[in-house]
Amino acid sequence: MLDIDDIPNPNRLRRLGRAKEKPGIVTDMNSMVDMAFLLLTFFMLSTTMYRPRGMELVMPVPDDEKTRTEEVQAVKASQALTLIAMPENKLYYYRGLPEAAGFKPLTYDKAGLRNFLQRFAQETEKPVVLLKPHPDCAFENLVILLDEMNINRIGRYAIDRVSEQELDLMRSAGIPVPNS
Repeated sequence: MLDIDDIPNPNRLRRLGRAKEKPGIVTDMNSMVDMAFLLLTFFMLSTTMYRPRGMELVMPVPDDEKTRTEEVQAVKASQALTLIAMPENKLYYYRGLPEAAGFKPLTYDKAGLRNFLQRFAQETEKPVVLLKPHPDCAFENLVILLDEMNINRIGRYAIDRVSEQELDLMRSAGIPVPNS
């Protein structure tokens, strides 16, 4: 007959201090560490870091008449667009030469400025845009104009001051112009 003490009972053996040792799980981490370093090296070597690009600036023409006539590029009136940023988020434009009736309002949003610049760039061969911020206009408006030049890929643009002649023409067209 079988005695109760002859039946292998792990709990009883553990209580008596004669527990059967279980082999622990041994994992070899060498291959995983090798794979991690290979992946790290691969991504470090194959990733292209952002390279800052500079913005090309066209500096003002010198006052010397000889160099001025050599460096000034003629622009046809049909290729020229002038954007005048005014205070209180007002934006006006005219094409070609300034005329009192030629100033038209424009908005800074996508439906206004962006669509207008896209049409202008499509209609015009080699478009040239003059950005003329009023001294009292918000700097943010000039940044919006510069961003739109880049978005619409207009490569030829310049920042200039609003002339007194343009301000007088705007006043004669009924556009409120603050004194600067």
